[in-house]
Amino acid sequence: MYLVIRLRRSVLLLIMAALMIGCLSTVGYAFVTSYLGSDTIALGVSVASVNVGGLSSQEASAYLSGYLRAITDSPVTIVHGTMRWEIIPSQIGITTDLENILISAFQIGRQGHLLRRLSDHVQSHTQGWEVPHIVSVDQEKLTSALRKIALTANIPPIDARISITSNDEIEITPGSLGQRVELSQLANEVITASTAQGERMVTVIPQIVIPDFSTEDAYALQIRRSIAQFATTFDPRDESRANNIRLAAQELDGVLLRSGEVFSFNQRVGPRLDSEGYKAAPVIVDGELLPGIGGGVCQVSTTLYNAVLLAGLDVVARSPHSLPIGYVPLGRDAAVAYDYLDLAFRNNSPYGLILSTRVEHDRLTVRVFSDAPPDRSIELDSRIVRVLEPGVIRRLDPSLLPGMVVEEKKGRQGYEVQLWRIIKIGGGVVHRELVEKSTYKPQDKLIRLGVSAKPSDN
Repeated sequence: MYLVIRLRRSVLLLIMAALMIGCLSTVGYAFVTSYLGSDTIALGVSVASVNVGGLSSQEASAYLSGYLRAITDSPVTIVHGTMRWEIIPSQIGITTDLENILISAFQIGRQGHLLRRLSDHVQSHTQGWEVPHIVSVDQEKLTSALRKIALTANIPPIDARISITSNDEIEITPGSLGQRVELSQLANEVITASTAQGERMVTVIPQIVIPDFSTEDAYALQIRRSIAQFATTFDPRDESRANNIRLAAQELDGVLLRSGEVFSFNQRVGPRLDSEGYKAAPVIVDGELLPGIGGGVCQVSTTLYNAVLLAGLDVVARSPHSLPIGYVPLGRDAAVAYDYLDLAFRNNSPYGLILSTRVEHDRLTVRVFSDAPPDRSIELDSRIVRVLEPGVIRRLDPSLLPGMVVEEKKGRQGYEVQLWRIIKIGGGVVHRELVEKSTYKPQDKLIRLGVSAKPSDN
């Protein structure tokens, strides 16, 4: 009996609930349908704190247009430290988008299913509904205006610098932090402030910019002293060649390499062009001295090559000249040509290194500053392993009298050379390595013979 009574009560409650929902739905449907058929904004809707509820879109437009325009015509203050700028949003690309504001206001209570529409109406009527002050943004115009402010506030970071004093001492110039205004962030803050009705102020908070090479980075390289140097001499009276040597040497001065980094002579020095100040001077081409732009630069690469070897560094690219040269022993030269011959080496030490170059009257000196065991010394041993004798080229010359022999070009011996590097600790040899093999081709002797002359080996 008790169970039957409970079931009857449950059924009754369900019926009553269904009747109430039906009534509410009928009333809600009638209300919303009536509202949807009208041209009015839901009660309680406001824009920028201005109540537009119950107004038609046309009435709201007339009511709001001047008020909202006045907001975007009012200045916004941008502050950075002691500097202040006043900008008018409407003059830098921020204008009221009244059309979309009215669309947003009109859609309240007109979107979604029936219950959502009814709920939105109730909320708007009882609690109010604030439609955002929507603006149109000319991004290009806004960015252009704010960029001028950003450039005033931006401070570029300064890298630390390692230099070599005239006394061959290491000098570290500290770097400093910079600051940069993030344009997109500043633009968003200005857009937000342009619709505010209270304090219209934007405080610029730049981001800290860390230098690529900080003071800590400089000290971490542990560059402490000169570990190797090499010098060659040249004729200062040959002004063009001396000029080229000075130009290329200047490009090497101050080169900094971290541990593991590779240096390329051609990448650093660049093309040897007259537009870069280089002049015509003798260059070796296929065993002959010919005039060419940049003659003498190979002496810089050769001097660097020897300093690098004496510093114990790994050479990864090097080519000999086609002829022996006079300012270094055989096998210790390094020819360069911008488009196909390079000198490259790797800093294989755990420390950083810096190059220092000096050109004094007739002397070019390259120093390598880094760190190494104080009792380490390195020697270079150049050995001729084979002499290559020149051949003889004989040409008949009808312009010569019969029996005449003219030596047009002297022959030159060629060589096969091995270059060894000897590493010592405390005066004792700890390592000996073959660094490079070089071949200098012989230059054939050229003679001209009268047409009736018999060939001779003399």
